Amino acid sequence: MFEAPTVESQGAGADNWLSDETAPTRGPRFGRADFSPRQRAVATGAVALVFVLVGLAVAGVFSGGGRPRTQATSTLPRTTAPVSTPTAVTTPAPATTLKAGSSGPQVRTLQRALVSLGYSPGTIDGQYGTATERALARFQQANNLAADGILGPATLAALTHTLNNRG
Repeated sequence: MFEAPTVESQGAGADNWLSDETAPTRGPRFGRADFSPRQRAVATGAVALVFVLVGLAVAGVFSGGGRPRTQATSTLPRTTAPVSTPTAVTTPAPATTLKAGSSGPQVRTLQRALVSLGYSPGTIDGQYGTATERALARFQQANNLAADGILGPATLAALTHTLNNRG
């Protein structure tokens, strides 16, 4: 006849699945002896990190508002450069009369002068083109001159006067 093997015949660690007896179950393991030293160190570090973060949050580090920030002061003497009064930068007027088709440094000077007075001559390229002619015509009209877009003696005098007397 067939006999069921017993626990003694299977060894001490074998599971007796045919037995009606249930093995005693262990309760939850929360004691100190259940954690390894490494696990305790990790848990301690995590708790310390939480305390640091809470402390920083209370101090207002993570918020945009909060206490006003103070600036670090130095015990070294502070040296400053002497303050100079700004000098008026004057844009020169061209030295000669000009008209459409002219080119060179005198045209570039005229274009810079027009820009400094608020009249856009387009690109400052030294070419007396349509945009420079129109800008000069607007200047002439604003100064009660014949708005022909030519930098003649009367326009040159008005341009020089306006550049020297602007505030």
